Amino acid sequence: MTDKTPAAPIPLTVLGTGAMGTALVRAWLAAGHPVTVWNRTAARAEALAAEGATVAASAAEAV
Repeated sequence: MTDKTPAAPIPLTVLGTGAMGTALVRAWLAAGHPVTVWNRTAARAEALAAEGATVAASAAEAV
């Protein structure tokens, strides 16, 4: 028998929102996980805020 119970949401942090980071953030948000993001170029991280991510002001704050 396979357990199909969904896992509890796990808070995640992504440092860097290039192509790979953005794809991971979107997938984790779609799965219901709270995600904090930081990027050296703040505007790239801010774009993910509209999708539900929390944007950190610094890498230290993100983690």
